[in-house]
Amino acid sequence: MAKILMVDDDREFLEASKAVLSAEGYQVILTKNVSQAEKKIKEEKPDMIFLDVMMEAPDDGIVFAHKLKKENVGIPIVMLSAIGKVTGYSHNRCDEVMPCDGFLEKPVNPKSLLNKVKKIVGK
Repeated sequence: MAKILMVDDDREFLEASKAVLSAEGYQVILTKNVSQAEKKIKEEKPDMIFLDVMMEAPDDGIVFAHKLKKENVGIPIVMLSAIGKVTGYSHNRCDEVMPCDGFLEKPVNPKSLLNKVKKIVGK
C-alpha cells in the first residue's frame, strides 16, 4: 500500500487526515514542518506528499515544493491551503508559482482527500 507524507502545522488536520487515509489502508507519516519533512522523505521514501502552503513562514510549502522539484525528487506533491478562505483569492492550480501535481483547498473533506490519493498513487 502507498506511503503518504503529510506536512502541515495544523495537528488536528494531520490527525483527521491520518484517520481517513489509514482506514483505507494507506501508511501515513505526519510532520509539522519542512525540516521534519526533509528527514522523513530521506528515511521513508513516500509515494506522495500533501504539503501545506503556509506553515512557520507564509511561503514554506511553496519554497519547499520548488526545492523538491529542483532536486528532481520525483514524488508527487499535492498542495494544501486555506488561502482562499482567508483572503478570498483562490490559487488552486499547479503552475510555475505553485509547482505541484494537485491542489486541495482547506477545509478538505475526506472524500476529496481519498480521491486525490487514488488519482495519484492508486489503491
